Amino acid sequence: MKARVLTAVALGPLVVFAIARGGWLFNGLVLVMLSVSTIEWVQLTVKDSRWVSGSLALLLVWLMVVDRVMPQAEMLAPGLALLLIATMGWAVIRFREEPDHAMVGFAFTLAGGLYLGWLGAHFVVLRALPGGGWWTGLTIPAVWLADTFAYLVGVMWGRTRLMPSVSPHKSVEGYLAGIVGGGLGTMGLAILWRALGAEGAFKPLHGLAIGLLAGTIGPLGDLGISALKRHVGVKDSGRLLPGHGGLLDRLDALLVAVPVGYYYVIFVALRGELGH
Repeated sequence: MKARVLTAVALGPLVVFAIARGGWLFNGLVLVMLSVSTIEWVQLTVKDSRWVSGSLALLLVWLMVVDRVMPQAEMLAPGLALLLIATMGWAVIRFREEPDHAMVGFAFTLAGGLYLGWLGAHFVVLRALPGGGWWTGLTIPAVWLADTFAYLVGVMWGRTRLMPSVSPHKSVEGYLAGIVGGGLGTMGLAILWRALGAEGAFKPLHGLAIGLLAGTIGPLGDLGISALKRHVGVKDSGRLLPGHGGLLDRLDALLVAVPVGYYYVIFVALRGELGH
């Protein structure tokens, strides 16, 4: 726990500063974090299949992030087509050497690139929204708040295992506490951000909704990566962050919660402003 807290204290200010500044700093941080997570994904999946292409997976991730940064370039469709074809060609070549592993490697390569790239690119578009700094500074902590409440209640009162075959320490009590605590905590954070200058559609009720969504859907990302780790027989995705494991271990819940938060913001909170 001491290592977890020290790591969070050390990295927290960097994340906050990047969110506040936005632009190339935030987008660059997102790209670096997703790239490291992709490398960890490859290191995990290569244990199951000897042929997983880190280069092609990284190119998929970079394509999707850069497309969100520069949508006017319209590179997603041709780039995705070329990378899909290249990945199939790579798998066919590998098939001659390892017929038992090549197509599994093909699937893991595409799964990692698409999962991390498509979902992770939502960090960029969330920050680019009107008032995006405030919305990003609400959605990301919503996941952390839900996770904290779930952990504390689970440790103290958790009795009913949520999904023991995937994550034996998660409890139903903790999961429900994450939803409620995340919702109320994020509403409180929205009130604070409002007092510090957030305007327009940024309201405490939206903070409550985003917190409830993060607490509900965030654990799916955590359980999904946990299932992958169980599948290949490892505890953590890496050793980059003392007390936390790998970077993918920290991004797993955010990868599903941030897209859900983004679509809530554009379809509900900013509906009038964006013309939906």
